Amino acid sequence: QVGLPEVHLGVLPGAGGTQRLPRVVGIKTAIQMITSGQHINAKQALSLGLVDKIVQGNLLKEAIRFAQSIEGRPVEEVVEAARKTILRRARGAIAPMTCVQAIRASVLPFDLGMQRERELMTFLMTSWQAPAQQYAFFSEREVRRWSHPRDKRVNFKTAKPRVIKSVGVVGAGTMGVGITISLLQAGLKVVLLEVNKKQLDKGQNCSLPTAITMIQKTLSQKSASQRMSQLITTMDYSQLSDVDMVIEAVFESLKLKKEVFKKLDAITKPQAILASNTSGLDIDKIAAVTKRPDKVVGTHFFSPANVMRLLENIYGKHTSPETIATAMQLGVTIGKVGVLVGNCSGFVGNRMLGPYRAESLFLLEEGLEPQDVDKAIEEFGFPMGPFRMSDLAGGDIGWRGRIEKGLTTEQGPPPDTPPLYRHGNRYCPLPDMLCMKGRLGQKTGAGWYRYEPGSRAALPDPVVTQMIHEYRQEHGFKKRNISSQEIVERCLYPLINEGFHILDEGIAARSMDIDVIYLFGYGWPRHTGGPMYYAERVVGLERILRSLETYQARYPDHHLLQPSPLLRDMVAKGTSLAAHGADSKL
Repeated sequence: QVGLPEVHLGVLPGAGGTQRLPRVVGIKTAIQMITSGQHINAKQALSLGLVDKIVQGNLLKEAIRFAQSIEGRPVEEVVEAARKTILRRARGAIAPMTCVQAIRASVLPFDLGMQRERELMTFLMTSWQAPAQQYAFFSEREVRRWSHPRDKRVNFKTAKPRVIKSVGVVGAGTMGVGITISLLQAGLKVVLLEVNKKQLDKGQNCSLPTAITMIQKTLSQKSASQRMSQLITTMDYSQLSDVDMVIEAVFESLKLKKEVFKKLDAITKPQAILASNTSGLDIDKIAAVTKRPDKVVGTHFFSPANVMRLLENIYGKHTSPETIATAMQLGVTIGKVGVLVGNCSGFVGNRMLGPYRAESLFLLEEGLEPQDVDKAIEEFGFPMGPFRMSDLAGGDIGWRGRIEKGLTTEQGPPPDTPPLYRHGNRYCPLPDMLCMKGRLGQKTGAGWYRYEPGSRAALPDPVVTQMIHEYRQEHGFKKRNISSQEIVERCLYPLINEGFHILDEGIAARSMDIDVIYLFGYGWPRHTGGPMYYAERVVGLERILRSLETYQARYPDHHLLQPSPLLRDMVAKGTSLAAHGADSKL
């Protein structure tokens, strides 16, 4: 593969990268390659003229035949066409547009172009974003050096993984098929089980053919066919009797998952590892229905599982070091960024989303529309704000979870329950009201936004505006002007605060693990380093604390604004996150 990944480190390709590449492939292609940092394969490079020939023999001899090709379009026309796209894609990162400025200089005499490149490189190297992106880059690699959050004696050096050659996947829905694709791409044998024939047929006729196409893009036809021959689809649990590991990927219901694990425990060989792709259910409760709790682990994939790189691995109180090591090694085998975390509701990623979502809803009560909140969060650097993300995921997922926890019912608040409080804590029922109207997001054509048939473009909906207006009137909320800065602080600072609670409770071993989870699973903008890095090294912990205290004083019943004891202690003592837990010198 060929590429210039420097933009991911917050800098630009030095040593003439911005000057030489445009002279070879043209301005347009150079802008795309340099500002995205993506690699291309040899065939793509050949078609672009970046390489002259693909050879197996003497590379130097063939390289002598190299010939440059330059597109004839005027530079300014190409640069201007790319500028708006890159600005939108960069979402606050300064390196991509700085790369464009350097590429624009490639029309100057070579010496002047090199001088301009050096000036821009110096600008980037002295910015706050370059260290943040370099931290993100190296953190991705550092998380492989994992340790147990509560027992440092259990770590990547001391715990030895079992060899996994075959994996069962239970559930042929979107997640199950995505996991299957990831396993097949890594060359593992897979048994995909689905007890619902209609769902199994859908997987076989729609999802799996897509998988074959995707695998063929990265492998030769012969290799792709060989990988797909490793797949067995079945409705019979007995087909899982000899696999080394099973990953359950059924609907997010504790009752259903317990039933599945009872069957798996009875059918699979005693040494098989049983993993649950739960996004937040209690691993210990799932493990308790088996006779092998030491071999039960959580493997939280992110959808689509064959695309999203994060794998949040969750250990229970009985999970053995060998099982933990095996789950972590599986992540490496299938090309995921694996992070080890402890067992609690929502684990790390989804638990931290709780305060973020809660405050975004409270902002609606105070006068904002969903698009106002989303705009501020997207300008900060997220690919989607909370309401667009909710519509994409489906509002019914969270709704069913709240029903299961007794926070609401399909008809509204539970009997004798204050409409704006649950268990003494402030609660906003607006998402429940949407779901009761059948507005579940993109899949129903309406959620927080409306969607035209066949389109995923989120359009503001007067129906939602009216619903929120009537809700404010009913409960006596006064509309006020709220700045983008307050939106960002109200949404992100409580999320960060929850990260400090997680560190304090020993759910995550180090702040870096939290950052990696958010960078690779939740779209946190890479140029800010991750939530914990951003809090400490960009904003400053004291400012985070003082802002939380200010908002908590204004909204005393918003309990998730209460600053973490660890955050208070670190500010008082002037200690750093690197000194807490197992953070390395990064």
